Order: sequence, then C-alpha cells, then structure tokens
Amino acid sequence: MSIKCKVFWLAVVVGAVLSCGRKQAALFPNSSDDEEESLDSLPFQGEDEGELELGLDDESSSALDGVFNDFLFAYLHSRTLRRERTVHPLRLEHTTRPAEMLEDFDPEFELSFLSGEYFTTLYGNALQMQAEDDEEVEEDSIVSLQRINLNDGTIRNFQFIREEGHWQLAAIREEIFEDDDLGNFLTFYAQFCTDSLFQMQSVSDPLHIVIQDFEDEEGSIDGIIDADQWSSFCPEVPSGIISNIRMGQEYGPNRIVMRKSGLSNGLQEIFTFTKERGNWRLTKYEN
Repeated sequence: MSIKCKVFWLAVVVGAVLSCGRKQAALFPNSSDDEEESLDSLPFQGEDEGELELGLDDESSSALDGVFNDFLFAYLHSRTLRRERTVHPLRLEHTTRPAEMLEDFDPEFELSFLSGEYFTTLYGNALQMQAEDDEEVEEDSIVSLQRINLNDGTIRNFQFIREEGHWQLAAIREEIFEDDDLGNFLTFYAQFCTDSLFQMQSVSDPLHIVIQDFEDEEGSIDGIIDADQWSSFCPEVPSGIISNIRMGQEYGPNRIVMRKSGLSNGLQEIFTFTKERGNWRLTKYEN
C-alpha cells in the first residue's frame, strides 16, 4: 500500500476524537527553529494537554489504528502513545554487524527529520500515487518509514507493524543504497539535487510541466518548456535527508515519481523521473 500525499508528512486527525478520514493536513503546523523545542510542543504542550487534544481514550486510540497516517501523526505528537507503542528494547539491525538492542531509544530525536518544511514520498508510477486511497489496510501490515540520507547513501528504516489491530514501532533496520531499482535512482538523485550542471543535463528537452494558473485558482496550465529554462523556473528540489513511507510500493527500473508535500500548508510538487537510453531524466514537473 502507498501513502496518501497529505500535508503531515500526513493525515491529521480532525477534531478531538481523531477521525480516520483521509484529509490533507499538516504534520507540524508551526515548526520552530528553537533547539529546545520538542515534537510534543509542536503543536501540543505537555503530556496531559497533548492527550486531551488527541483524545486518546480507548475508543479513539482504537480508531487510530485504522489508517497508518492517522496513527503516525498521533505517535509523533503524543509522548504517551510513543511510550506505549514502541517495543522496548528496540531491535536495531545492521547490514555489516550483528543486531543490537536499544535500551534508550529517543523517538523525538530519531524522527526529527520530519520536522522540516516538507516531506517526500516515492512511487513507482503515478497510478500507485493515485490509487492508494482505494487500498484496504490488511489486518497484519508492515510499513517502513524511511530516513534517506542522500549525502552518505544510507537508509534508516523505522518498521511499524500492525498486529492484532494495533500499530507499533517494532524495529529499525539500517542499510545502504542497494544495486536495485530504487537504489539506482537514489544514487542518481543524490547527484541531481547537488550538482547544478548535472541537473541541467538531466532535464528532458522539452520538459512537460503542469503548473497552477494563478488567474484561476482551480485551473492549471499544461505545457512544455525548453530544458535551458529550468534553471530560472525550477523550484527547490528535495536534498540532504529526505523521507519515504514504504507501504507496498513497487519500483521499476524506468520510472520514479517523487511527491514533495508541505508540512504547514497544502502545497505539493510532483517530479517524474524516467530512464531514457540508460540515463535518468526529469521528464515532468507539476505543482
């Protein structure tokens, strides 16, 4: 299953009782640069107040488990939920050395990569992105929340498992970019987002764009631009550390769709990359 691109990193629960509806909302409506500010203070202050805002009684706690997006939003904002829904000690699996058990796992620090201005999700094609709302959550499910470090080529997988109807963070797995379809793309993209010359060479000519029509809020402009216009037209492309939620997406060798969603607004951008004659290229941009 794939995740709906909501403005949270995800689906925010509406009202005090947490609806399971898949509405677009902000994960962190008002992020702060204050080093002392924790996830619990964004936007909830204090454990008791946070629990009140989230409505974590037996009924609403059970409702959280229907949609992973809703659970994750609550997990990131509730100290009590993080404590109750994190396996202790937490198993950390490495690719090059034996696994270890974490006695002092700190979710606030480990998941702080979600506190920026946007989050990203990777799909194998546009149909995966569009069809995710039609998919049913299986009773026993595994979702991998990925912290992808484009700087050093590593991925940290936070594995959430739903067993007996309840989600919990069950393990962490570290890995490097593999020689597979997704790893091949990530290796390309790590250079694409940091090397301006390489980026220009990797833009399709012409480039298909679909952008908002500022004269018509509900309309869009569908057209093409020359590749050399990208440098003056292009938005900020995700770089450094990006995120991904693996809910069953399958990645092929020739196409990756990256969706960039704002965490405090309803804005989103979609970058479609296609492998042409052995080389990855940006072939479509939408906002």
